[in-house]
Amino acid sequence: MQKIKAISISDRKGIRKKNRAATTLIAAFGLENDAHGGKWHRQVSFLAQESIDTMRAKGLDVVAGNFAENITTEGLDLTALEVGRHIRIGEAELVISQLGKICHTRCAIYHQAGDCVMPREGIFAVILTGGTIQVGDAIEIGDKISKSAAIVGSKETEETLGEQLKHLAEEKFAPAFIRFDTLSSKEGGTLAAILEDLVTTQKTSDIVVYDPSGNLGLTLAGYPRKDDLQNRYLRDNSTIHYCRTIADLEGT
Repeated sequence: MQKIKAISISDRKGIRKKNRAATTLIAAFGLENDAHGGKWHRQVSFLAQESIDTMRAKGLDVVAGNFAENITTEGLDLTALEVGRHIRIGEAELVISQLGKICHTRCAIYHQAGDCVMPREGIFAVILTGGTIQVGDAIEIGDKISKSAAIVGSKETEETLGEQLKHLAEEKFAPAFIRFDTLSSKEGGTLAAILEDLVTTQKTSDIVVYDPSGNLGLTLAGYPRKDDLQNRYLRDNSTIHYCRTIADLEGT
């Protein structure tokens, strides 16, 4: 049976979560009273008990919640799920929004064991419909897969134009959720690295690269054009929309 093995929350980020017998999933937010809830694409985190057992076999004294996951699963291969896949837990409906994560800083678990399973085997979801969940609840994998969208830009763009860009992306692409990936000089923060993850791992349907400076265009130079349009590129099954202005996105 595919079910919830444990539920964990914390009131602060960066700490191990504490187990709860039950909680409430809040639509478009996350778990009630959990520090990782909010208006973003990683509202709920999942990790399999089987992954935790792998770390225990390496000698670590770890239990559910120690990897900062919200829901520990049992009997379910999380890595086999796709981004956009709908799942149900009781009355709640969620959509898988991210597979794995890039860790810019190594956590305490990594330093203890030389490894951490969360970046590879943890997954994330957004909540479409809320509801109460409890340990032992069945996790149902649905047949529906929805489109996803991402916006890539600077931190300043996210702060000043993030909501406007998300609103336009919702109108244009009608995705189940939109994520914002911030460009930075850190590992995994370059446009090439972000696109590699969004296209290859996350298989994001539509990706908006917002670049008012025009400095990022060369990164896309080798990509084929989609429909022979100047600012639209195709890579695998993802469409990349290169925009220097809001008007560019409006005209997509």
